[in-house]
Amino acid sequence: MVSDCRMLSIALTMRFMSPLLAQALDEARALNAARGWRLPTDATLAEAERLLVLVGRQWRAPTTVQAEPDGGITLEWDAGEHGWLQLAVQGTGKLTHSAVIEGDEYAKAEDFGEQLPDWAQAVLGKLLLVGH
Repeated sequence: MVSDCRMLSIALTMRFMSPLLAQALDEARALNAARGWRLPTDATLAEAERLLVLVGRQWRAPTTVQAEPDGGITLEWDAGEHGWLQLAVQGTGKLTHSAVIEGDEYAKAEDFGEQLPDWAQAVLGKLLLVGH
């Protein structure tokens, strides 16, 4: 179960959160109560929000934003038959990504600070260019 202080922290964070991330957090809260999923930490939520802002400056919004059972947040882009890409954060300063684009597989973990890491940006650009 989630403490009252943690719920207050989540509520305050949600006031300034993107709608996609807020929806993922709502789903995580329901799954926390029903299945014992870990809620994303404040650090994870901050990284996810920063990731959404950074990709939104140049690219279209992800197809889905979802919370994971371990408390992580994953952004996913689906380009149909051309492939897909997932960018995931855990609140640890790392961005992990996996993708299949035109039959080629990609996976990597990069440091995640104030900028979108180069390889993540390259893979996202490649997917969105082939799947326009």
